[in-house]
Amino acid sequence: MAAQTKKYTTASTGKTSATRTAIRSTFALVLMVALLPLYLLNTLLAVLFFKAPLKSENWIDVGGDVVALYRWQVGLFKSSANLINVALGQVHFVGTPIIRGTTSIPNVKRFKSPCEKAGLYDCLQLHNATGLVVSDELTLLEAQTQQNCIQDALMVMKLVMCKTLYKKGGSKQAESHMFGIPFANTKMHDAIDWVCQNEQSQTKCRVGYFLNVNSINLAANNIELHSTLCGSDKNFVDGSGMRIAAQHSGIDLADNINGTDMLPLLCEQAVQTKQSFFLLGAKEGVAQKAGESLQKQYVGLDIRGAHHGYFNSDDDIIEQINQSGATILLVALGSPRQELWLAKNKHRLNCQCALAVGGLFDFFSGAIPRAPLWMRELGLEWVWRLMQEPKTKFNRYVIGNPVFLFRVFILKQSIRGL
Repeated sequence: MAAQTKKYTTASTGKTSATRTAIRSTFALVLMVALLPLYLLNTLLAVLFFKAPLKSENWIDVGGDVVALYRWQVGLFKSSANLINVALGQVHFVGTPIIRGTTSIPNVKRFKSPCEKAGLYDCLQLHNATGLVVSDELTLLEAQTQQNCIQDALMVMKLVMCKTLYKKGGSKQAESHMFGIPFANTKMHDAIDWVCQNEQSQTKCRVGYFLNVNSINLAANNIELHSTLCGSDKNFVDGSGMRIAAQHSGIDLADNINGTDMLPLLCEQAVQTKQSFFLLGAKEGVAQKAGESLQKQYVGLDIRGAHHGYFNSDDDIIEQINQSGATILLVALGSPRQELWLAKNKHRLNCQCALAVGGLFDFFSGAIPRAPLWMRELGLEWVWRLMQEPKTKFNRYVIGNPVFLFRVFILKQSIRGL
């Protein structure tokens, strides 16, 4: 009976896969018909330049398999010839990620994707467009294989929207400036390495801040905060608003470095490198609950202490942090208090690194749920935060976001005038 059930399931899955392939091929043919004037123009131009209309380019997918894709030799929208590969069933619209830019198979394969075939679009492209960082790419791709054709189409629409909104085309310097504030344009794993690095010669606590729309708005009207952000050891860029600002500043951002995405990865590395944490901030009991939750998720995680953010004496809390022996301090006092507090007291802290993390403990304590993945993929996590806390977040988002976009417009005009 079990064998019959397995056989039926396999046959059903195969039938579903065949149906999806047929739908994809049909849709590709429809698009090709719609693009027929373009195809005829590119063919005519190729003849005029004495070239074959199409050429085949060999790329590889993430598993190391060769993927051949057609491309127009001359004309407009040269990659539109990829539709021919889809119509022939050689690749899918959505499937295994293709690594373009190399024609050789790497010696070390990243991972074997669960997708049936290579695809022109994939969920990793979507996450790359918004800088969203995930710890398990394979799990994302496995979820992608369970999508139906409508979900595939929605994913492609989200990808096109994000690539349009957060389009690239600038420089990729490791160290850049926006609004007069320096920041590290880095990948998430490099940011985590910086937090966890243990320098024997280090004499003071290194401090890192996260630059987002709110901190830029606050710094514009708070000279002390602006000076504090400029004097930090490292600033990381957080949020879709900053990605838009970077685009208009001619900067290509790497990853979206925010505390909520960083902390799980940071905990994993902290367990491996024997780092320890002290959690400071939020309402009474929230930091403690967040620490307990993290220790359940990450076996061996060393959390030396936790304290709420409503303390009267800096001396007492600093003594408690130093006596704990924690190497990493997470400070969730809200902006600008957390940044100013760290700038004032970093020389008194014995930990090797401290981060100002805003409302991070609320998420990991379970007090506030995280935005669903589809909203984060579109860079709309701020909408979720506004829905969760409409009164407390009204000024920050409903008023602050338009103000920030005006600042971006002024920034763009000033750059054009240089």
